[in-house]
Amino acid sequence: MLKLRYLSIFGLIVVVSFCFAANDVNAEVGVTNDSILVGCSNSFSGPLVYPGTQLVNNGLESYIGYINDKGGVNGRKILTQYYDDGYKPQNAIANTKRLVEQDKVFAILSSQGTSPVYATVKYLTQNKVPLLFPFWGESTPGQRYIFNSFTRYPSQSELVVTWLVKVKGFKRIGILYQDDKYGYTFRDPGQKALKKLGLKWAAAESYKRGAKDLSAQVAKLRKAKLDACLLVATPPPGATFLKEVHKQGWKETKIVSSGPLTDEKYINLSGGVGEGVWGLSLWPDPVHSQDPAVVEYRKIVDQYGKDKDKTPNRYSLFGYFYAKLFVEGLKRAGKNVTRESYIEAVEGIKNWENGMIPPVSFSATDHLAQNSGFMVEVQQGVFRPISDWLTLQNDTLVPLKQ
Repeated sequence: MLKLRYLSIFGLIVVVSFCFAANDVNAEVGVTNDSILVGCSNSFSGPLVYPGTQLVNNGLESYIGYINDKGGVNGRKILTQYYDDGYKPQNAIANTKRLVEQDKVFAILSSQGTSPVYATVKYLTQNKVPLLFPFWGESTPGQRYIFNSFTRYPSQSELVVTWLVKVKGFKRIGILYQDDKYGYTFRDPGQKALKKLGLKWAAAESYKRGAKDLSAQVAKLRKAKLDACLLVATPPPGATFLKEVHKQGWKETKIVSSGPLTDEKYINLSGGVGEGVWGLSLWPDPVHSQDPAVVEYRKIVDQYGKDKDKTPNRYSLFGYFYAKLFVEGLKRAGKNVTRESYIEAVEGIKNWENGMIPPVSFSATDHLAQNSGFMVEVQQGVFRPISDWLTLQNDTLVPLKQ
């Protein structure tokens, strides 16, 4: 009798356990029957406050709000949690640990800033938490849990330098760069690209993060009699640089913006003295493009954006696009999504037509979403295309179709 009673109790436990399991099919971190939780650490203050707030409030949140209104993905609404790191690596680490250990997110989606993001990579990979499409220009080959977003900063530097030399015929190229890892990811690859072309930086000046006076750097770079000067900075010092260029009457050198500077917001910060600046753009014109996918972006941001300023820009377009790519991965992963099945689903994306950038493909050995861009020039306050979509293959410029 005693034995039978024990078996009955054991059977009851099994049944109860089964019922609980049935109510939470996935038992994956951040995933329930009706929701999936993602989040990131980002700049809601500090030098990247505008890119950070636009990326999240009008980018990620717009597309996620749109998808949730349509019922979510595979029956699940996407929930979000964000924390401000002010572009400080130590804050990014603390925020990321909070997201993983306390909030228990499924993945980190589109965190921002080369140094802050880089500071979190080791922790996330050790804990096998996906880091999806961060706003940084680095890449981490061989890392299973990291999917990188846009063209790497080293590749951007190489592409721009090659274009300046091969297409424009420039020989004397200089650089102003932020004196940290972000700046070095442009400076050093650019030097290597120039060396292959039989050249070197004709002048290289740095500035400390947060600098407000760049008059000395401008004077030294101007003295070098450059054909072009690559500007590697965050928007506030980038705008300060352009104002100082204007103030000193430096007109004989073509200024070339990089990274987050290729956006009209940065040009506006300079007070209208950025006319004629060149840059490398990774995105179609968010304001004027009539491509259907960009038109849809503007409509969705206008309806679902959470920032007071809903002016279309490349930062919100970034967040919107990678929220869309995140959702594409969720759809392919199916109802019983886990971190592992999600990774496998994204690695299976081949030639994804998206209407904004050249088709996107991933594989088990390639987690980079984009490796291309096109040159632009500020004309009447707007970055206008002056080249086709381009990429580098074996140090050769190759045109691409969108």
